[in-house]
Amino acid sequence: MVSVVAVATHAGVSPATVSRVLSGRIVVAPETRARVLEAVKELGYRPNEMARSLRAGRGRGVALVTGDVEQGIYAALAKHVQAELEALGLDLLLFNLGHREDRLRHFLERAPSLGLRGVLLSSPHIMDMAELMPLILTATASGIDVISVSQDLSAYGIASIIHDDVGGARAAAEHLIAQGRTPIAFLGRIATSAIGRARFEGYRDALLAHEQAIDPDLVWDISEGYRADAGYQATSNALAKGLHFRAVLTASDELALGSMAAATDRGHSVPGSVAFVGFGGLGWGVFSRPSITTVSLDVGAVARAVRDRFKGEDEVPSTPERIVVPARLVLRQSA
Repeated sequence: MVSVVAVATHAGVSPATVSRVLSGRIVVAPETRARVLEAVKELGYRPNEMARSLRAGRGRGVALVTGDVEQGIYAALAKHVQAELEALGLDLLLFNLGHREDRLRHFLERAPSLGLRGVLLSSPHIMDMAELMPLILTATASGIDVISVSQDLSAYGIASIIHDDVGGARAAAEHLIAQGRTPIAFLGRIATSAIGRARFEGYRDALLAHEQAIDPDLVWDISEGYRADAGYQATSNALAKGLHFRAVLTASDELALGSMAAATDRGHSVPGSVAFVGFGGLGWGVFSRPSITTVSLDVGAVARAVRDRFKGEDEVPSTPERIVVPARLVLRQSA
């Protein structure tokens, strides 16, 4: 990597003069400036953006910290957030937790030294906030705007841009009840996921509002994984036990795909004998057969709210915000 010192030697000036030319904030003699720029061009020098950010005290990078980057909703969120940040001249950095809170803790410990403008927390997991808050406060004190884009952390003074997971699940369950698709099973991570709990809450609220019993045997808590294989296994286990249900509300589209495959493999027609509703609104759901009815999450709206958070800011906002993006039930063939 070409250094400032190499550029200075090539141009016959001091490293400080090279820095002045590159910063553009201090007037340098035209002939000296020309020599430095020619040296930069000939040597192919590229400035260290992180170092420049640290010197300026305000970074250009925003880190998106995801619970599981392979899950489709996080990939979609990363795509939309990157586009919105680029419009502001900011860069997106992606950090995958792999369902491990210790990785989040280690990341937050390092965050102040990374020259970041912001950190977007998109982990669904229930977090030990007593342990994490001192690290978050240290990060915010260093000028980093920490925002949650998955679960509501506004009670801790953390700005939160979230989907209406409770309302979306409630709407899905009410649709199934109206179609006479009871009893309804719920499939998702509940014990360890704040988002999973919120979606279960919407399912529970709808059943109670319509005087439907909540059968513990039809509440399937996923302990590992959150994708199609976990949905397939949970539904296969339920069918092997002889459990009766007319519909399954799942906490992700991937879970719905696996659950639907398990029912089909055991001879059940979809949606004839069992209906399925996913969560997320991922594009490929249109092309499954049957296509997946889903609670669509508007990640574009979340990304735009993130952009507005950073747009034109010179300081980290002092007042936390809580923005709730509506979820929308999209009816397709599976329900």
